[in-house]
Amino acid sequence: MRTRLILLLATALWCASAMASDRDDSNILFAQAQTAVQAAEAADAATYAAVELHSAQSNLAAASGALDRRQWELGAMSSEKAKADAELAAARAREKRATAATAEIEASVETLRRDINRPGN
Repeated sequence: MRTRLILLLATALWCASAMASDRDDSNILFAQAQTAVQAAEAADAATYAAVELHSAQSNLAAASGALDRRQWELGAMSSEKAKADAELAAARAREKRATAATAEIEASVETLRRDINRPGN
């Protein structure tokens, strides 16, 4: 009887520590997703990658709701999706800004070429 009680107690403690670990892991993933969404917003993803940013924000909201309901696995998965979408949004925003800057530089170079080749110079 005593051995059975000890075994039952040990099993309960193991389950509780596993649940705490899942909760901690889910909260860490959520914090990483929040940071990624904030970085995407700072990268002006709302202008250049609105669809991806909206998806990231929606997944972050879903993760928050899942964590509030103590659905650690669902919260972790939604957090990972939010982080991936936010990173994609930030990358697309950087790409579009770089493309615009390149086009502007190319236009300036072309203007300089025309000025140099203009008769009388």
